[in-house]
Amino acid sequence: MNIEVTGHAVPRLTRREAAAFVRKVLLALDEDFDVSIAFVDDDAMKNLNRKFRKTNKTTDVLTFPGEPPDIVISIDQAKRQAADERHSLATEVRYLLLHGVLHALGYDHETDDGEMNELEVEIRARVGLD
Repeated sequence: MNIEVTGHAVPRLTRREAAAFVRKVLLALDEDFDVSIAFVDDDAMKNLNRKFRKTNKTTDVLTFPGEPPDIVISIDQAKRQAADERHSLATEVRYLLLHGVLHALGYDHETDDGEMNELEVEIRARVGLD
C-alpha cells in the first residue's frame, strides 16, 4: 500500500500523518491499494471541477478513479467547512480523506440510498474520528 501526498501544507496534519490516516481507513475497510492525494487551492479545484464535472465552482473533494486513484482536496474549501463545523482544519481534512477513499471504492452518495453515508459514519468510529 503506497500513499503519496502532495500539494499545499495542512496545519497540524503532516503529509506523513495524512498518509497514515488513509492507511488506517483502508485497513478499517479491509482494502489494500495505492492512492495519490493532492491538497490544492480553490482555483485549482474549480478548474478540475469545471473540466471533469462541468461545474464552474469549487468543491471540497474530488476522486478520480485509476491505478492509483487520485483524491484531490481543496484546502480553502476545507477551511471554510472546518469553521462552519467548529472543528480543526486537520479534522476536516481527515473527513474529506475518508470521503475520498469511499468514492475511490465506488461509493456515490449522490446516487445511493444513504449507504455511503452509513459506511462513512461507521468508519469514522472505527478510526477514532467521530
